[in-house]
Amino acid sequence: MSGIICPNCKASLALDRIGVHFQKFCSAIKTEVSRELSVKKFNRLYPYMQSQARGEITLEELQAEADKIFR
Repeated sequence: MSGIICPNCKASLALDRIGVHFQKFCSAIKTEVSRELSVKKFNRLYPYMQSQARGEITLEELQAEADKIFR
């Protein structure tokens, strides 16, 4: 499975593990409030992930959107 780089901690993530990463495992997210905000940002990224899965955008475009959303 292909993946992207976490915009927060720069870990390499498989696309099917991104949501769990932001909910529990991202080392760059220290507080519960930050974690909730990160999950909300992930929800904004999810439609782009679906577009990538359908072949409408490339993995590089998905990474660019993730970087933009998680700034």
